[in-house]
Amino acid sequence: MVTARREKIANLDALAPNYRRAQQRWPSAPMLVNNYNALAACFSDSAHGLLEHVKSFIESVCRTIIAELGEPMPSTKPTTTELLVAALRAVGMSNAKGASKLDAVLSGFNKLSNALGAARNETGPVAHGKDGFLDSVTVDHARAFLHVGDAILGVLLNALEGKIPNLTVTREPYETFKHLNDRIDRYASVQARVDEESDQPVVVLSIATGSCEAAIELRLEPSRLLYGTDRQAYIEILQTTDAVSVAAEDEAKEHKKEKEAAVFEPDETPPVRPVEVAEPVTVVVSGYGGALDTLRSGLGAFLASEGVKPTVASAGKEKLLDSLLATADKNMVLDWKSRELAQARLKVACKRVLVRFGTTPEKARKVAECMVTWLCVQVADDGGMGSVGSPSVKGENGS
Repeated sequence: MVTARREKIANLDALAPNYRRAQQRWPSAPMLVNNYNALAACFSDSAHGLLEHVKSFIESVCRTIIAELGEPMPSTKPTTTELLVAALRAVGMSNAKGASKLDAVLSGFNKLSNALGAARNETGPVAHGKDGFLDSVTVDHARAFLHVGDAILGVLLNALEGKIPNLTVTREPYETFKHLNDRIDRYASVQARVDEESDQPVVVLSIATGSCEAAIELRLEPSRLLYGTDRQAYIEILQTTDAVSVAAEDEAKEHKKEKEAAVFEPDETPPVRPVEVAEPVTVVVSGYGGALDTLRSGLGAFLASEGVKPTVASAGKEKLLDSLLATADKNMVLDWKSRELAQARLKVACKRVLVRFGTTPEKARKVAECMVTWLCVQVADDGGMGSVGSPSVKGENGS
């Protein structure tokens, strides 16, 4: 079955090559593809529907040429002949009523078009009501109609060669205009940036062939850029958005908790010692020698038990273990053990340090919660332990 189908197409292309030529001229045009496939299906099989397909194919090509060159349609419901005349006019082959020797040829093609329409109305199996005993179109007649259509298409396609369509509306593929594309690519300068001032990032391309003041600025959302240039990349990015959106929602919830934890609500009795700061204080250091230094080995063992490597260091030689000790010291106020808000701020600060040293946000949150509980057990209840301003650190970078 497949072999027979291929033979039909091969025979059609050999006998009337301009149908395939037109279809390949506009490879993304679904109507031309459908008409071509229908022609190939009925060719050499039976004459049923062949006239209709030839006529429809010619009309579709004429409409495409008229639109590609930015010309108006001859009427709201043009006939095949009217479409052919308009398409020939669009490619510069209008009939001047005898002023040119070409006119006789064009007039002949117009008559061929009229003949196709008349033959279709008379013998086409799907056009108008027919006598049930009327003979079907013979194979020879079908081939003749096929040749007529091929001749008309050849004239149109040959005249179209070298014509630059209306570039604002053309649907021809990008590769068709290689000579124009090369000119732009050779002389244009391009600058790119990302505008993040709006709610969503926008890719901004400035393209110019002269001064920057004359540049044309294109603003493209990431989705539009992907959809227009790489549809597979568009799909791949789309498939990852579900996981990212879930993570963003979790981050938003966590941020809300941090904000609520940062709200200062003073006790009825003012503290004797300086009150805690409203925001969690994160300290990243290369060394720590403050009041909590005695907990160094214990904290290291705790982190290891939670699956966090305590010896992690950044490119600037700041150390995770020292930074956690310094951060805890900075966020411990006099009565931090009994105050939920103070503990919440301490959790947030420790979580930020862990994230900064490569721990995932979700894991950092869990480790920070356990760490505060661990500190509540380890830190003694004396006035000098964990007070604000007590740490002695090297290379401090508070935030």
